[in-house]
Amino acid sequence: MTTRARSLLTSSAVVAALAATMLVAPTATASPATTVASTTVATGTAAVSAPTLTTAYTKSAADARIVSKLTARVTTARFGTQFSGAVMDARTGTLLWSKDGNTALKPASTIKFVAATNALRRFGPTYRFTTVVRRGAQADQVVLVGSGDPALSSTQLVALAKQTAYTMKANGQLRVRLYADDTLFAAPSLATGWPSSYVPDETTWLRSLVVDGRQVTDTSIDAAKIFAAKLKTYGITVASVARGTASTANPVLASSAGQTIDQIVTRMMMESDNEHAEALHRLVGVSSGAGKTWSAASSAAQKGLTYEGLSATAIYDGSGLSRSDRLTSIQLAKMVKNTFESGNKVPFRILRSSPGLPQAGMTGTLKASYDRFTASTSKCAVGKVYAKTGTLRDAVALAGWTVGKDGRIKAFAFIINGNPTSTTLMRQNIDMLAATVNGCY
Repeated sequence: MTTRARSLLTSSAVVAALAATMLVAPTATASPATTVASTTVATGTAAVSAPTLTTAYTKSAADARIVSKLTARVTTARFGTQFSGAVMDARTGTLLWSKDGNTALKPASTIKFVAATNALRRFGPTYRFTTVVRRGAQADQVVLVGSGDPALSSTQLVALAKQTAYTMKANGQLRVRLYADDTLFAAPSLATGWPSSYVPDETTWLRSLVVDGRQVTDTSIDAAKIFAAKLKTYGITVASVARGTASTANPVLASSAGQTIDQIVTRMMMESDNEHAEALHRLVGVSSGAGKTWSAASSAAQKGLTYEGLSATAIYDGSGLSRSDRLTSIQLAKMVKNTFESGNKVPFRILRSSPGLPQAGMTGTLKASYDRFTASTSKCAVGKVYAKTGTLRDAVALAGWTVGKDGRIKAFAFIINGNPTSTTLMRQNIDMLAATVNGCY
């Protein structure tokens, strides 16, 4: 089991400045392999208690069954020739089963584990991005400054408008020129591996100012126009709306803190929200000091994984839409296992609970309405598997955890690439593998 003496940065200071230096990873040290002697999973939240540890991992009868069943069930006839799968003990990292576990394939949305891991570590689970309004260079100028918060809401704009109007009225300024500052992120462009059809079919242009997750061409100007309407309700006339840049030398007129990182990550993982993923991916890059671009964010993502003792073959975005992204099943399973390390109890708790990951046949992208865990080969695992899904036209993946028949937590990842005749069938087959890990099938 890998242990690390991690010193977390103070999240508020990091993001307020949005220019902190990159975390320096301490040297990882190896500790003896351990085994879980007792594990408790609380109903509903699936919160996992601290285990009783011994000095060596002994494979159980349940482990032997997993190996036997997976080996028999993972066939070329079912999964084709582009398959990667791995199962490991979540507490120790002991690899229990693998088939082409080091083969790098398109992971689709399971790569969101990278964005979740780095954002939770970088900012902390309770951090909130703060959107501000600043006065411009002239008395009648008002600037709405994008914080990169993908969960910025129109309700927050109401609060910002009320505060702004109060100050402007106090200064006798009832007519203003409004500007949208989205310079926190580089100008929108396609990520490496994104076909041009992805915008707007799969996602919108990434900007640091968006309200209510609205799918429009220019989310920054859209947010400013909505803000202008809110100002009008408080007696402020907006003469014009344009893009501009705020100066930190000018006073803050209003501010509003958004949702917590935990809440943003939950939305991203449960609903596979691409915009939330890309925003977190880019914000980690900006906060680390790497820069505002796609390449800077990807570099920061790799460094963040290195800090965790993890790795990824190729990361070009945060959502997994990129056709150039590559992960192995062992890399993914290790990301899941990382959330169970004793030193990660606080920052990654959301990824060890039902609110943070889809629950088999019940919530998020694993709901039965999506034909997940409804087949005879997997319905026994309903409510027992917690995992992130991934789907592209030629990729299906699943990565998460379950408690095996031996009471031990099993981290797993399965990736299938190619051109399946039926995506639904591939999902049913991959659900069957998760049910096999659980031991109910």
